[in-house]
Amino acid sequence: MPESSAFIPAVPPSLVQDVFSEQELAQLFRVLRTSGPWPLIAGIYFRSVDELLAVSGRADVAADKAQLEDFLTPAFRGILGNNGLCYYDDLHEIFYSRKLLDSVKQMYGARHGAPYLFQFNLQGPSHGLDGGHFDGRSWRGMDPTNTPAWLMSVMAKSGLFDHWGVKAGQVITYFYDSSIDGGFTYWPDGPEGEPQRFVPPFWNSGIVTDNQRMFHRGEACGPRDRRDLPSGFSLQSRIRAVGENDWEVVDDDKVMARYAAGEVRLLIHYSAHVFDDMTDLKRYFDHTDDLTPDQALNMLMDDLRLRGVSFDIPSDPLNDPVFIDTLSRTYAVQPARFPPEAPLDSAA
Repeated sequence: MPESSAFIPAVPPSLVQDVFSEQELAQLFRVLRTSGPWPLIAGIYFRSVDELLAVSGRADVAADKAQLEDFLTPAFRGILGNNGLCYYDDLHEIFYSRKLLDSVKQMYGARHGAPYLFQFNLQGPSHGLDGGHFDGRSWRGMDPTNTPAWLMSVMAKSGLFDHWGVKAGQVITYFYDSSIDGGFTYWPDGPEGEPQRFVPPFWNSGIVTDNQRMFHRGEACGPRDRRDLPSGFSLQSRIRAVGENDWEVVDDDKVMARYAAGEVRLLIHYSAHVFDDMTDLKRYFDHTDDLTPDQALNMLMDDLRLRGVSFDIPSDPLNDPVFIDTLSRTYAVQPARFPPEAPLDSAA
């Protein structure tokens, strides 16, 4: 198990207001409402409960006694830019914003930086099932743009790959104009430390943070009597704008739920890589010292052998549920305590 310091950010997160201008907000909301429908987050990243638990492990849940559907919430995602490329012309100036990039550079006192990921999450009314997670970490050659979420989580928890680490930070801007739960729990002193919270209401409120190195979670949100999943909800469910401000969850052409604007929580996630000097920057962009998936998997298997963990060499390690579960259990790290105001809800 890695030391707790592996999950302590360089600086604690800070809350800033009015991240985007009114014009920028209009551009962002226009894209969100006209470019859907948007897919379920779990449907993008996970094919089994083993993969999900490798990212958001819970001591009260065993992979062999759970199903992926036990952890579904109406949480949807759209990718606005990736790998340094903005996907929407109207958002070009926002993605390449000097203000956002400088916010991340200042966290580290870094000289250089580049945006690499721009996305949003739209969360309908839901229970608090997330046992705490950290975002996909960045290494030279492997990062959230090209590596399965479960593998990034295991790699970070193993502590084996610091040599290839890339500094990263995020500006995560929340929109949740409600006081019904819906906060942000984070563990700035590591998973064994005391949790702290940012509490709503939020509107254009940004958290400047390194969520790749800090456990955190979005808390339960929305009207409490609407938090159970709609009937028929599945990994193929999507969300789309309807009317002037509302949203509806659909599966094929079947409408399963409709939410008013005040019942959903939106976050817009900007992430950048930063570099101390030109040598650091060129090492990354010239790919002179990259980590490869085969190399990472071989290092993990070597470490399992050193630990005396019994396992069969998988023919398809990226998709073998038994192998994934073995890695997840070997490198299990998770928060120990939750705020009494935002408890961990049962997955059953």
